[in-house]
Amino acid sequence: MKHKPLLLTEEEILKLEAIVRKGKDWRSRDRAQTLLRLARGDTSKVVAEAQGVCTQTVYERRQQWLNKGFAGLFDAPRSGAPGKLSAYLSTIEGWAQTSPLSAEEIHQRLVEEFAVTVHLNTVKNALKHLGLVWKRTRYSLKKP
Repeated sequence: MKHKPLLLTEEEILKLEAIVRKGKDWRSRDRAQTLLRLARGDTSKVVAEAQGVCTQTVYERRQQWLNKGFAGLFDAPRSGAPGKLSAYLSTIEGWAQTSPLSAEEIHQRLVEEFAVTVHLNTVKNALKHLGLVWKRTRYSLKKP
């Protein structure tokens, strides 16, 4: 399928280039790069080969741009169950900051104080999400 080159204004090109350079999500950067290549006059097949995607993906990205504009670059919100510990993250962080508790101890406190029944791995993932790291103390042969 042959399309005309994508017509973009100078302002749109600048915004797309900024997304390619500084975008936080790799998907939006990749989509912006596709649009810039199409605007330069590259064919869909050339763009697909350069980016490692199929030509149908390039067609869909072009159509999303024509229908939604910049909103088509970013993923739409997805459905799913809400986080089980999202309401307790600040409490968990406070516990971890005040005393060095293990994940098992934090899990036990959640059960005792809030009657929250979650798997231990859920607690560990919440601690990782908060950026907390536990490192074991290593035995050293050096004498102080």
